[in-house]
Amino acid sequence: MKLAISISGGGALGIGPLHFMSRLEAKLGYHLADAGVAFAGTSTGSIVAAGLCSGMTADQLYKLYKENLPAIFTKIKFAKLVNLFFSDYHLYDNTNLKKLLQDKFKHCMYEFPKPIFIPATFMNGESVEKVWDRGDGMTDQWFAILSSCSAPTYFDPVSRTKNDKTEIYCDGGMWANDPIMVLEAGLNKVQDLKGNYKILSFNTGMRHPNYGFKSKGLIGWGKYIMNEWVARTGQAGLFQARANIGEENVYRAAPTILKPFAMDDLKILDEVCEIWDKYYNDNETDIVNFINSTEPAGKITKNN
Repeated sequence: MKLAISISGGGALGIGPLHFMSRLEAKLGYHLADAGVAFAGTSTGSIVAAGLCSGMTADQLYKLYKENLPAIFTKIKFAKLVNLFFSDYHLYDNTNLKKLLQDKFKHCMYEFPKPIFIPATFMNGESVEKVWDRGDGMTDQWFAILSSCSAPTYFDPVSRTKNDKTEIYCDGGMWANDPIMVLEAGLNKVQDLKGNYKILSFNTGMRHPNYGFKSKGLIGWGKYIMNEWVARTGQAGLFQARANIGEENVYRAAPTILKPFAMDDLKILDEVCEIWDKYYNDNETDIVNFINSTEPAGKITKNN
């Protein structure tokens, strides 16, 4: 059995799974980039998935997040925000994120060395669901990732012109915040992997109780749907994946917290890492055994 890896969205909270992965790689003695045969990631998870698929270590990706999150979450100046409030409202400027992705992911989609699946939302097409993969050929890797990271109200949608038509995309989390079923669907089209894989799934936003809400106006409903349902879509996908390939073939890494964290709150990053640290301590044996029950996909790279 081969190992496929799925990482859900969650903004800055992506640093938590990366801390977990760094400890996991140290224990295994090799990198998840080598262990994984295929990867899927939505939003912040698309950065992690693309990094692993490109051969980056978890520690390299952790440092990438640690060093760049303050620049990525750069708020738009107040005067500009006022002008945007009633038109194209978004809280953060994606300029620094775009530059970072262009620097780290300079190649085209077909140049990924292993299968990868990145959900985005197609805002002006016949269908809203878009999954970037190696079949997208000359599409820039950075563009696919940026489109998946363009969360509504946080970042502006991204666009490109193709065949004289403007295509507009926003965050893949609008329909597949947890890409576990996107990964499974993609792998079913890979002949050598059909029925021969296990899935390691990281729930970036973590598990938390479903809280009600006081305001039932438009804003109240909007926040409730975004925070409690869009971000929790992975639960249905997890159930289906386990039903399809067997509960023993899907491992879900997801600490439990009392209340959800804001995806753009950089003050809680240390706390998030501590939560994932404790979760690793409590589950190390199970997850190591799960990974060791699979065959590494590529050349083993020993940690020094």
